[in-house]
Amino acid sequence: MRVDSSPIIRRFPMLLKRLPVIFSILIFLLVACGAPTESSILSAALSELSGKVDMKIAGGDDFTPATVASTLNVNGQIRTGDDGRVRLDLSSGTIIRVAPSSLFTLLSNEEVEGGLATKLKLDIGKVFIILNGGSADVETPSGVASVRGSYMKVEVDPETLDIYVTCLEGNCSASNPAGTVNFTNGERVILFHRDPVTGNWTVPNVEPMTPEEFQEWLDENPEAKELFEQAMATVTALAESTEAPTEEPTEEPTQEPGTGSDGNGSNGGSNGCFSIIQPPAGSSFPKYGPVDFEWGDQSGAEYYVVTFIDKNGYRVTIRTMDTSAAWYIELFPAGGEYNWFVTAYGADGGEICSSAPAAFSKPQGDPTPKPPKEEEEEKEEIACDPCDPDSSCALDPESYEWYYTCSEYQLY
Repeated sequence: MRVDSSPIIRRFPMLLKRLPVIFSILIFLLVACGAPTESSILSAALSELSGKVDMKIAGGDDFTPATVASTLNVNGQIRTGDDGRVRLDLSSGTIIRVAPSSLFTLLSNEEVEGGLATKLKLDIGKVFIILNGGSADVETPSGVASVRGSYMKVEVDPETLDIYVTCLEGNCSASNPAGTVNFTNGERVILFHRDPVTGNWTVPNVEPMTPEEFQEWLDENPEAKELFEQAMATVTALAESTEAPTEEPTEEPTQEPGTGSDGNGSNGGSNGCFSIIQPPAGSSFPKYGPVDFEWGDQSGAEYYVVTFIDKNGYRVTIRTMDTSAAWYIELFPAGGEYNWFVTAYGADGGEICSSAPAAFSKPQGDPTPKPPKEEEEEKEEIACDPCDPDSSCALDPESYEWYYTCSEYQLY
């Protein structure tokens, strides 16, 4: 059954096809630890158990309650109840989080070209895979989902047996008898079960992950949240708090349209510099979703530095060798109006020129509601009424203390 999470402010700024260098380096450091070069017997240690979690050893007849001292070996199974969750740390270094109402089997660990290939089976429910080198294949009733990289979720709908696969980061693929598709950062695929009438399979289709699916990763995986927070901390470290932003490029008053090196004449920079192409100046965006940023090519440029300035004068800079990038608007959590411009640098690191600035805006974030205190105080006051026979501190009705304290109640 699909998770129906309520929309909230999405904080995870996953980049699509073109990840900025800063995020690429960070993700590499987090997830690209070297995998073992020799095949080994696959096993999994259990931790973070909650709710009902049972396991069955290979060749066993019955499921028994799992504990943190349990070890799952090849062909062993994990079964979780409606409230059951468990983390599996595979001997290969991969982390698997098994969600409630799931049936999961650990199949094999084989040495292949490029590392270890781990094979898993998911009959029902949902698993999150944080891969640490090598690759992983997940067999399901409606096809196979594979990941080479890091973060993939596989979910089996218990009613339709359709498979929902999200690729948070890495190189993922999904296949069924109708075909195979490859997908990557921030994308998902649905493997529909075979049509019960015609017996035909549907070719899988790639589409963007939904905001709810991004939030699901943050809610159920501390590893994904840590990745996000470290990425944001790295970007924030580049920020400079200034009372009045200095050296911000301004439009050349005498600049004529069409004199930029890209020749399009829109938002032309100074001294014949390249121009911003998109988004158009004055664009307004929703709270979440991808936004395409693009600018013209500057002759002699080795790389570009994109600078964003918020309403308080804080700056964030991102370096890239491309002339376009797709960033999620959640990268700008404060909301309000932002100015941005691009500076071109040569091979010697010297600044060539900067584009004219452009502005865009997004809604302000919603304030977090504070829990009500009046109700708590009221409950506490009622619970300590010495004259209330149901109160925890009620006095004995036959005592003198009760008579002098509560006798007024008898007059009415």
